Amino acid sequence: MADATAADYAWFEEKYGDSLWVSGFCLTFVRGLSPEEAFARIGVPGTPWNPPEGTAPDPHSAPGIVSHPAVAASGYPTAPDVAADGRPIAAYAAVGGTVLLEDGGRAGTLAEVTRRLSAGTVTAAVHLDARDGRQFVFAADGQVVAGYEPGLPTAPWGASPGLLPSPDGEAAAPAGDLADVPPADLAVLSAIALAERVTGVRLTWRHLARPALTGSAAHLY
Repeated sequence: MADATAADYAWFEEKYGDSLWVSGFCLTFVRGLSPEEAFARIGVPGTPWNPPEGTAPDPHSAPGIVSHPAVAASGYPTAPDVAADGRPIAAYAAVGGTVLLEDGGRAGTLAEVTRRLSAGTVTAAVHLDARDGRQFVFAADGQVVAGYEPGLPTAPWGASPGLLPSPDGEAAAPAGDLADVPPADLAVLSAIALAERVTGVRLTWRHLARPALTGSAAHLY
């Protein structure tokens, strides 16, 4: 939705605050491409992944982010060790395109990945690492349009940083679902909402509980 706000993505911090928020992640929104097309552009052989048979979608786990997901005692997939699995990445069909989710990585912000994925379309990547580094990168037609560091006092950069809309929620007082979210985390949620606004691709927790393509992003580094 064009008017997405940080509140629309409060679920991401709530559900993955003890997993992806700790290990780090990269969410890359790609307009108009299928998961198969997105993986083909960056040379990732995709392996279909389906939730374990007989289990209901669980928004509290991080399903499908590796080609061989570990299954917790509860029967739900959990995030694996990144080093052991060679930079796991998954591609999920979302409203208006595809979202790539990488556990512990930053592939969506890399120059060559951005160039390939955004050719003829637009992409937006939000990266948070385990040491609290963060980055937002918006690209169109193979070129980085603008980027910034969510929640940090740095100036936007890129070919046309003035084209980047203001992130939602950076200055506003949090309320409702965001009342207990720390400002630094709120800035990341605002960046995810901004990724939706600039690409038109909408992600919900239900998308992350559905079948995905999985693979390794190791060759992209």
